[in-house]
Amino acid sequence: MPISDTIQALENAGASMRCADLQKTLEAIGFEVKDRKKPGHKVVYHSRLSEMSEFTTTSYTCGHGKNPQVKPAYVKKMLGVIRRYESELKELNGEKT
Repeated sequence: MPISDTIQALENAGASMRCADLQKTLEAIGFEVKDRKKPGHKVVYHSRLSEMSEFTTTSYTCGHGKNPQVKPAYVKKMLGVIRRYESELKELNGEKT
């Protein structure tokens, strides 16, 4: 998925993005999403991005229930990470910057 499409998807999501959709969106651009000990808590890695920038990890919480909606603040947080490292992610994704 192109990085610009990912940014657009997150911008358009607002309060309507489901946990599984956010995970798929992040994984489509090379992030790895792992479950934490508490239900719904996720940690996000990107080993190749970490090699070329100061990015280490970030996290978000999905809430409770089967495939709950992600709070808008967490969608914005992930959007901020992608925007901050947009040029590096494009390079890793083979896109022109």
